[in-house]
Amino acid sequence: MFLLMPPSGLLAAVCALAAALMLLVAAWRAPWAALSAVSLRQHAWFGAIVALSLFWVLQVNVRDVLAFHPLALTVFTLVFGWELASLGAAAALLANAAIMGRLGLATPVELLLVVLVPVLASYGFIRLLERMGPRNIFVFMLGGGFLGGMVALLFSLLAHFTLFYLFDARAQLDMLAQYAYLILLMLLPEGFINGAMISVLVVFQPGLVRAFDDRVYLDS
Repeated sequence: MFLLMPPSGLLAAVCALAAALMLLVAAWRAPWAALSAVSLRQHAWFGAIVALSLFWVLQVNVRDVLAFHPLALTVFTLVFGWELASLGAAAALLANAAIMGRLGLATPVELLLVVLVPVLASYGFIRLLERMGPRNIFVFMLGGGFLGGMVALLFSLLAHFTLFYLFDARAQLDMLAQYAYLILLMLLPEGFINGAMISVLVVFQPGLVRAFDDRVYLDS
């Protein structure tokens, strides 16, 4: 979900600072050595960034205040880990904003709420599933992929409401409350997209999926 109604400068500055700190942590912790050691993984990561930036062009604008689109960030997180997913999705967002001519005060807000929050929610949810068990391939695909995609979108929506409320962004808060039902309608499509994509990757390219360990999920 992209904001077509620019927020206040203070809100944009706070989001920019928070996003920058989180991306610095991601860059520090990212497995660069593992990424550079496997050319297929490098190509997949760069290809995913380009694909995501173009995929987000397929959006539906609502009265020039909101632009709705699938996130597809849960599968990105499961494949590359939260660090590379955060950095890659941030690059995709900036590329998409440049393509669509949306670079401005809304970009830091989108970077925090549309990219980083869903990525971290996806990562936290798959870790929760791993602790709860059972370690089953269908739990990974349907739980981590399908439900994880829905959870990521819900966390993004809740983060929007929370931040707009805390900073008294009345125009954005009213706008979001008015069209929140459209985001809820996107839960099933979001889950299906992520679940289908991660299922295909687990079946045909399990070595690319960082969060998937076939010895754990298949042997158990």
